[in-house]
Amino acid sequence: MDIQVKSSDLRRAVAIASKVIESRSSIPILGMVHCHANGALEVTGTDLDMTVTTRIEREAGPMSDFVLATPKQVASAIGAAGGKKVGISTIDGKAVIVSDDLRLSAGTLPVDDFPVHLDAPLEPIFAATLSKANLADFARIAMAVSTEETRYYLNGVHLSSIDDGRIRAQATDGHRLFFVEIAVPDAKGSLPAGGVIVPRKAVSVLLDLAKSSEDGARLTIGHVAPANHDGTLAPEKSSVPRLRMTFRERAGQITLTSKPIDGTYPDAQRVVPASGGIQALFKVADLRRAIKAITGHAKGSHAAKLEFQEGGKVAISSAFVTIGLKADVTIAAQHNKPGFAVGFNGGYLDSVLAAVRGDEILIDTADPGSPALFRDPADTAWTAVLMPMRF
Repeated sequence: MDIQVKSSDLRRAVAIASKVIESRSSIPILGMVHCHANGALEVTGTDLDMTVTTRIEREAGPMSDFVLATPKQVASAIGAAGGKKVGISTIDGKAVIVSDDLRLSAGTLPVDDFPVHLDAPLEPIFAATLSKANLADFARIAMAVSTEETRYYLNGVHLSSIDDGRIRAQATDGHRLFFVEIAVPDAKGSLPAGGVIVPRKAVSVLLDLAKSSEDGARLTIGHVAPANHDGTLAPEKSSVPRLRMTFRERAGQITLTSKPIDGTYPDAQRVVPASGGIQALFKVADLRRAIKAITGHAKGSHAAKLEFQEGGKVAISSAFVTIGLKADVTIAAQHNKPGFAVGFNGGYLDSVLAAVRGDEILIDTADPGSPALFRDPADTAWTAVLMPMRF
């Protein structure tokens, strides 16, 4: 066999590559994976905008390079066979795969047909190490990423430099804005003046892979290093930045490379209000339970009305006219404005609460029509802004 690897490592590598593969791509080769075996075996999947490569250990052997046409089916067959090791050889344009009693032949395609341009070396303009807590910060703000295609530049997480040791990650859909300041003490360089917009799909894949990361990730943003010779008909401009994340997990080393969204992100910090003077401090668990109780009766978006009462109480209610239902819950809270009332989208409010790490959430606003600040007293690096809703 040309390639000898652990069965579990190969199946995991194919599963990781499949995270970026489009299930219904009009280009057949984008449903396949590129396998390159030299000192290690590298399994790569791509959708042209994003590439993920998993580098796994192999036993010493000759170099091999091929495109596997049916990766998911092969991985499934290997898993069902139950063998601990897998041997792969390329014979007459086929990949012959052996694992214990299993022997199968899978189709291959010429390596030159596989688009591997995203793996080109980068000339870094910014590099930093992100801890596992930093990666978790991406999950806290990803809920606010827009899915509206007309404003495509909001379809991702925006990264920008604050100073030499901090970057800001933010996301907004026009109704809510989440942002967090991330400490990167070993950062080198700075992000472009307009920042970098990481596409929604890349963020989703990153968060999925980060769950099994051993010790965080290395973030690199840079331009494609110019090649000595470019024989393509339309070579890509070297000024286009790329984002690359590298980390380790149980299968081996993973490298995720993505094109950022080519657009201008709005200056979302301009809509962050100053303290409005009307404040309420809630227990997160109490407020989430109340929101679920009053908005879980019907589909769609419903306003949750918050009425501040005497004696440190807040009445939270929502009405469902179509089914003739009105629900309300009264919970304890520390506030400074009895008689004040404000409404928020119940689903958006719950997403804010889901991002809080501490036990309490502080709501700060000026009036029922102004954007409200949401702060976590236990984590001042994170902030949310939520637009009010009529009730």
